[in-house]
Amino acid sequence: MTNVLAIIIVSCLLILALATLAKPLRIFFRFILSAAVGGCCLWLCNRFGLQVGVNPATVCTVGLLGAPGFVGLLVLSFFL
Repeated sequence: MTNVLAIIIVSCLLILALATLAKPLRIFFRFILSAAVGGCCLWLCNRFGLQVGVNPATVCTVGLLGAPGFVGLLVLSFFL
């Protein structure tokens, strides 16, 4: 009987912990996915002749800002 009660308590705590961490993990994984896609887009731009540096700063910029950050980096590459 005590084993069943312990399993129920542990499973409830596990579900509570996962529910608490769901939103921060979703934000983190969305940033990682956006940074990866943005890095690929920056790499493709370099392959087609647009000189935009692919480094951690530009990848994080695209990861945080998304498509507007990508367009902003392209616009900055024309002026700098």
